[in-house]
Amino acid sequence: MPAVWLVEDTRGGPGTQEVRACGRALGGNCRVALLEEERLGPYAPGLYAEALHALIAQGDGEDPERPIVVLLPHTYQSAEYAPRLAVRLGAAYIASVSGASLDDDGGLRFRRSIFQARLRADVRPKKRTVVATVQVGAFGGAGPAPSPHDVFEVGRPADIEEHQEREILGREAASGGGVDLASAERIVTAGRGVGGPDEVSVAADLAAALDAELGASRPVVDNGWLPREHQVGSSGHIVTPNLYVALGVSGSIQHLMGMSGSRIIVAINKDPEAPIFSVAHYGIVADLHDVAPALTRLLKARRQSA
Repeated sequence: MPAVWLVEDTRGGPGTQEVRACGRALGGNCRVALLEEERLGPYAPGLYAEALHALIAQGDGEDPERPIVVLLPHTYQSAEYAPRLAVRLGAAYIASVSGASLDDDGGLRFRRSIFQARLRADVRPKKRTVVATVQVGAFGGAGPAPSPHDVFEVGRPADIEEHQEREILGREAASGGGVDLASAERIVTAGRGVGGPDEVSVAADLAAALDAELGASRPVVDNGWLPREHQVGSSGHIVTPNLYVALGVSGSIQHLMGMSGSRIIVAINKDPEAPIFSVAHYGIVADLHDVAPALTRLLKARRQSA
């Protein structure tokens, strides 16, 4: 059974449960490497890679034959520093895994999407040590994983100043327009089937009535109907809300990879053959411009009468 390191942040964030679920799938012998910015200093990829290497390498000599797996949520930051950590550990690097298991002989296997999520590959690493990032939402069907008892705080290496590769000149929060898809409990997503930029309000009105976040498929974003921070899919946000309502979303495999872990999926589309219905728990084959406004009116009426 491998020794598994789960890299977590004190601030939490998307991907924590998925990383724990992945660790459980690999036998559950897990330790947590806890990242805290106040202790480490402002984020820099070389700093995080070196700090994690220093911690993980300490326990590497406990059993020279035992496999070591380091799991991180797949985020923009981890995609930057996880490969550097793998190089320092002499490990295999596997990005954005959506599944993990142990063979009968104890060998490691990981599943990940390739060719823009058109195919899925089963990967068996040839090295004893593996660094893998876990796709957010990949284990959406799994129950909450308990927090491991062995927690190690990641310290700042004493000689890190000598190896700094960049200087942080300043930090500025990006304007996300208040969109928080990753932690939303309810999402209403507008697809190309809404018809155009002036018709996105149909989805926005239903989202407001549901107290939901407004999402978008890639064609909606590419056409400029909504900003990119609304995009759901393998090239956007990976989401696992309790309720996901897809309006006029055809359901490309890239989009399905981003939302199929949702607890309840409702799809409204005129095309009965739309792929979105393959993952939907409830499907309505109808014109969304008839159904969505009716739902919005019903929800508003119930709220007013409550």
